[in-house]
Amino acid sequence: MPSSAYLQGLKDQVARYAGTLRDVVILAPVYGLLMFTLMKDPRLTRQQRILVDAAIAYLVSPDDVIPEDEVGPYGFLDDVFCCAYVTHRIGEELGWDVVEEHWTGERSALEVSNNLLARECELLGGAGDDVLEFAGLLDRRSDSEAERPQLVLAADGR
Repeated sequence: MPSSAYLQGLKDQVARYAGTLRDVVILAPVYGLLMFTLMKDPRLTRQQRILVDAAIAYLVSPDDVIPEDEVGPYGFLDDVFCCAYVTHRIGEELGWDVVEEHWTGERSALEVSNNLLARECELLGGAGDDVLEFAGLLDRRSDSEAERPQLVLAADGR
């Protein structure tokens, strides 16, 4: 399915959603567009493309930690979290200016992504690692806490 058709369908689904955590659910098409456009950016390294590929695969799969087929648009919470994680990794590694070039959200990608990652327990009940593992971004069998990439956010959200 072409990315534009997928993104339009995603926009239509979340536009009608009026439930819990709507502020997060409506970010699904914004993050989807970001992932699809980042994939085309020649500045990404091979490893960064793998991260983006994983986020796209997680986003388009209806069968994930919170399946959209079962709970409707509320099921995009985990997808948005996964994309926020990848966005944060790319921003920190490549530079937030690159991410912001592709971002279409109202607030900065840095601010939104940091906010979402800080809200993991509220959004996912602490299941963030499950989402990252399902997406292939975290292997708990071989990663120790010391080896796992840590998200360190400054008090000002940077």
